[in-house]
Amino acid sequence: MKKIKYLLFGIFTIFMLAACGEKKEEAKTEAPVELKKVDFLLDWVPNTNHTGLFVAKEKGYFAEEGIDLDIKQPANESTSDLIINNKAPMGIYFQDYMASKLAKGAPITAIAAIIENNTSGIITNKNLNINSPKELAGHKYGTWDIPIELNMLQFIMEKDGGDYSKVELVPNTDDNSITPLSNGVFDAAPVYYAWDKIMGDSLGIETNFFYYKDYAPELNFYSPVIIANNDYLKDNKEEAIKILRAIKKGYQYAIEHPEEAAEILIKYAPELENKKAMIIESQKYLASQYATDKDKWGYIDPARWNAFYNWLNEKGLTKNPIPENTGFSNDYLE
Repeated sequence: MKKIKYLLFGIFTIFMLAACGEKKEEAKTEAPVELKKVDFLLDWVPNTNHTGLFVAKEKGYFAEEGIDLDIKQPANESTSDLIINNKAPMGIYFQDYMASKLAKGAPITAIAAIIENNTSGIITNKNLNINSPKELAGHKYGTWDIPIELNMLQFIMEKDGGDYSKVELVPNTDDNSITPLSNGVFDAAPVYYAWDKIMGDSLGIETNFFYYKDYAPELNFYSPVIIANNDYLKDNKEEAIKILRAIKKGYQYAIEHPEEAAEILIKYAPELENKKAMIIESQKYLASQYATDKDKWGYIDPARWNAFYNWLNEKGLTKNPIPENTGFSNDYLE
């Protein structure tokens, strides 16, 4: 009986020690991981260009990299100025808008292309039967009055055999181009397909649209891109790589699951709920535009990058010429 008691006591002790060990191990594995908070600035209000960021946040891709990405809308200063002045490490911007900054030596670098090709172009009221750039002659064009924008209009019109001098320029003072277009304030305007064109479709406003890149390959610039402060990149290369790795996974998920991705965007930007049908259609369109090969999401083609800036240099549209291979890097993408 004594032997049995000792045996049972020994077995009990072993089980207790094992249980304690498991609890210690469990406590060890469940200890919260401290995440590094990093600010990330949007270029504008949340929209389908940004979906991959919110997907990466929702799916825990940033947390897997030890990052807490704090996605913010810019305040009074522009995204680029905040990043140039090192008030934020990275954010979203555009290659065409970067030009004037880079020409002045701004310390910023584009480290990933959110969309593979330029999806901007010119939208027109379908009733006017404007089907190509040359047919804009004699019509009212809603402009943001930006030199690069107007030069792009003139360039594609003249390449198409049109007369730019016959275009009536009308200032666009609205938040979007669809409302004034449908009201006859102007007949055409520069827009992004994924937003204004799909917004018009969702509202039953019939429009025509043509891409800049289809009439001039020099205008197939990257819009939008993720930019970062050069000092930040120099001092935090591994962190930048981790952030881009998580973002890339977010956009890859959005490519494969556009409707779910749209729902995630709306969750983080509930003000978009009243545009839900439009957001889903926009997301479906961009799912085919983020990258034709999802494994190569974010890659910036040096030839295309340089072609646009060489065009700007030829037109004298920047204070100083922009040398080739200025302002971008693929070194932070895996």
